[in-house]
Amino acid sequence: MQESTILSREDLLKEINSRKWVHSIDLGDGIITPGRWKRPNPLIAQAVEATDFKGKNVLDIGCWDGLWSFEAEKRGAAKVYATDDLSQRNLVEHDTFSLAHRVLRSHVKYFPHQSVFDIKNIGCAFDIVFFCGVYYHLKNPLLALARLRAVMKPGAILIIEGDVLQGHDQAFAKFYYKDWLVNDASNWWVPTIPCLRQWVECSFFEIENEYSNFAPKNSLLTSIKEPIKRLLGRRKDIVTRHVLRARAVNRMDPNYIYLDEDLRECDLNPYPSYYLGM
Repeated sequence: MQESTILSREDLLKEINSRKWVHSIDLGDGIITPGRWKRPNPLIAQAVEATDFKGKNVLDIGCWDGLWSFEAEKRGAAKVYATDDLSQRNLVEHDTFSLAHRVLRSHVKYFPHQSVFDIKNIGCAFDIVFFCGVYYHLKNPLLALARLRAVMKPGAILIIEGDVLQGHDQAFAKFYYKDWLVNDASNWWVPTIPCLRQWVECSFFEIENEYSNFAPKNSLLTSIKEPIKRLLGRRKDIVTRHVLRARAVNRMDPNYIYLDEDLRECDLNPYPSYYLGM
């Protein structure tokens, strides 16, 4: 396809409408891509508003059409790296990111075949990382968090968003293997909010903000009915979305008694030498 700068508005609209989009991206001149998810996720938008992107190195994991990559660039990021794993995605034939990239004259660097587990291969240390709509599609979400922490500077910001089990005060995750979540075999783990917090915290982050799209029910009737439903096995999973905004830290952690090699650089615990392979 020719550069978007020489396309007429009519031809550009034809190009846009020939593709299937999930993000609604403002391309200027009154043109917004027809995203299946309609408006940008308001929870992620709140986390973005709380974050300073000027002069920062930004990583967007699982960028899809590139909404948050382009938003980071718009907000003054020095460098933006957008990754996806097209082998794990449908709609591969629709090169939506590339089209938006050309229209916006973007300088975002795009890695369409990049696994989060090999993210160090990009060779950059990051100030801000988007990890949105990804972790519940992974069989090993904690390993992914460790690999991300390893490429983040101390003080860097993680914006993590995804499915959570609503209405639980205990830290656990449900594994969807034979019982597919929303008829989608790519969904594996869905944590409760306390569990998601602990996943993030044990990966050497400190949570600064949280954003939810539901209000917990704290009535006396609810507090009585919910345990009874669970006991009788009648309570269905209620899945909603949640966002954490967390800061990468190096620290001593009393909950670690053995060194995690993927988190070696962040862990300041004074382990005995035989734990360190010395």
